Amino acid sequence: MPTHEHLEGQWREWRHAHVATMFRPYGWTALVAQYWLEETDRDVRFDMLPGTWSVEDGRIMFTPPASGPTLSVNGAYPEGPVEIIPGRNQTYGHGASQPVYYGVCEVETLLRTKHDGERLYGIRVRDPREATKAEDSGVSHFDYDIAWRIPGYYTPTERTSYEAETVEPGVREDTPRIGTFTFEHDGTTYELQLIGKDTAHGVQPVAHVRDKTNGPVTYGAGRVVELHFADDSGERIDWIDFNYAVALPCAFTDFVTCPICPPENHLDFEVLAGEKRPTRTIARTVTYQTEGAA
Repeated sequence: MPTHEHLEGQWREWRHAHVATMFRPYGWTALVAQYWLEETDRDVRFDMLPGTWSVEDGRIMFTPPASGPTLSVNGAYPEGPVEIIPGRNQTYGHGASQPVYYGVCEVETLLRTKHDGERLYGIRVRDPREATKAEDSGVSHFDYDIAWRIPGYYTPTERTSYEAETVEPGVREDTPRIGTFTFEHDGTTYELQLIGKDTAHGVQPVAHVRDKTNGPVTYGAGRVVELHFADDSGERIDWIDFNYAVALPCAFTDFVTCPICPPENHLDFEVLAGEKRPTRTIARTVTYQTEGAA
C-alpha cells in the first residue's frame, strides 16, 4: 500500500480540483431553471429562453424566434429548427452534445423517465452570474484519515438499467448498476451496489451511500464515493476510500434530479470522513408538475 503521506497528498490535490469544479462559472451552483417536456409537447415557451421547444421523434427541438435574441448552438445561430442534443459533452468529455448558450447563460438538455416508464425531456439553464462561491456555501470536510481507506472486493455483474427515484418527485433517473463492492467494518460485512458512470476514459464506479452522519453532520440525502479499478480488466476494485465522499449536487441547487440512495447502501454506522454538509441550505421546490397537480 502507498505511504500515508502519498495518499493524503493525492487527496489534497483531488479535493482542491473537486471544489474548483463544483463552483466553476457553469458548475452545479450556476443552475437557475429546470423545465420539462413530454412526448406530445409542441411549440412550448419557457420564461428564461427564446423561441419554442418541442419533442419530435424522441428529439428535443428548438425553433428560433422570428427576430430578436436566440440561442447559440455550437458557435452558430440556427436559422431553423435544430436538435439540442442531451448531455454536457463540453464538461464531461463524452457523448454528442454541443455547447449551447443564450447570452451568458448555458443551456443543456437531459433525458429522464416518469413512474410509468414514459420519457421526460429536461431543459436546464446555467447562469454564471448566479454561481455560488465556495466560501459562501460553507463547504468543509474532515481531515484525511487513512483508517477510512478500507479494503474489499468487487463482484462485477452484467450492466443493468435501474430507474431510481430522485429528489424531484415524479421523475426517475437511470443509474446503471455494474456490480457490488464488499467490505468489512468493525467485524460486520457490508455489500454496496455500484453505479457505472460513463466518462471520457471509460466507466467510473460510484457508490451512493447513506450513514449515521447524514443530516446533522453530512448532507442528508447521502454522499457519493468514486471507486477505481485496480487494473485494465475492469474486474478488480481493491479499496473504498470514504475520504473521497462528497455531497450530491442537490445539496447546492434545486434544479437537479439526484437519485435517492438505494436501501442496500444504507450503512448503520457513522462515516466520519469526506465532505461535511454545506452551511448554506437549499429549500427544495418542485420543477416537474405531475398530471393532476395544481
